[in-house]
Order: sequence, then structure tokens, then C-alpha cells
Amino acid sequence: MVLVAASAGRDGCAGRVRKAGGIATAWGDEMADDFVALYEQHYPRLVRALELGGLRRATAEDVAQEAFARTFGRWRRVRAGPSPAGYVFTVAFRLSRRSWRGREVLVADPASAGGAASPSGSGADDPVAAEATLRAGVEAVLGAMPPGRRACAVLCLVAEMSPKQAGRALGIASSTVRKQLDRARADLRAGLGMDPARVTS
Repeated sequence: MVLVAASAGRDGCAGRVRKAGGIATAWGDEMADDFVALYEQHYPRLVRALELGGLRRATAEDVAQEAFARTFGRWRRVRAGPSPAGYVFTVAFRLSRRSWRGREVLVADPASAGGAASPSGSGADDPVAAEATLRAGVEAVLGAMPPGRRACAVLCLVAEMSPKQAGRALGIASSTVRKQLDRARADLRAGLGMDPARVTS
């Protein structure tokens, strides 16, 4: 599969994209390289967002691969659109809706989120330790949220989508996203004593 080739480096991946299935050969180098750049820049971020959204690592990687594969097949149209990255994230989160209904959870026991450490606590003098503590705390609080609220938080605070874009990805109204996002921010403040905007970093 062409997408797996990204780990082999930009040049190798670009060559495989141009040869794949007779689709990319008609694109030309610039279109192929743009797709490779999108994949290399956003694949790790997408996997991370899907994990925070509730998927286990292996499932998140499968969903991300499928989302990029579907984008690959529509690349000429997607590339001309306003946000190719937003398109990939939308496809991925639509594919993972089943998992938000509880079949895959990031934190198996929501009660465990109550023990999440505050980012202002242990490791405050060590940036690496502080970041790890913050990440663990955020994951625990997100994992304790209802799946719909968690998805809204991940898309808006991690993937940096607008409520309108997140609503399109989730198939719900933007007003519903805003309500869920307000509740998610309140959960993060209560659980971590932090500014929810830091989740995007």
C-alpha cells in the first residue's frame, strides 16, 4: 500500500504515489508531492487525535490509513478544496464513529480519571516530565468524558477545527458541538486546573 511507504522517506514515498494504481501517474510531480506532504505532516497528528478520541493505537492507525487511502482516490478534488487536512480528519472521524459508542475506549474505567495529576504538580521543574504529566492528565480526563463530548473536544482542541467543521465531521449541528465543547472545557478545568487551550500544544 502506497501510504505505508511514507516511513521510507519523502522521495521514496513520492515515487510510489506516482506509480500507484494509475491514479497518481496522471497527477504530475507537484500533485503527488502535495499528497505526500499532507500525509507526512498530518498522519502522526491524526493518529494522535484518534487515540485521544477513544481509539486504541492499532485501531487509530488503521482508521488513519483508511482515511488517507480514501483521500488519495479523490485527491484532485480534495487538493482544490479549502482544507485538505480538514477533509482527512473528517473522513477519519466519520469512520471511527462506531468506536465512540463504546467499543473502543481510551480509559477503560472513567473513575480512574479522578486520580489524574495536575500539570502544576509533580515534575514542574522538568519540562519533559511536566509535559508527560500534562499529557497523561489530559488523556485521563478525555477518557472519562462521554464519547460525543470527547470527540468534540479532540476535534476542536487537538485538531483545531472550528465547531462548524467538527459538526460536519461528526454529523451534528455546530451548536451541539459548542455545547459539548463548553462542557469538555469545564471537565478539563475541574480535572486538571488548566486552561483548555493548552490541549492544542
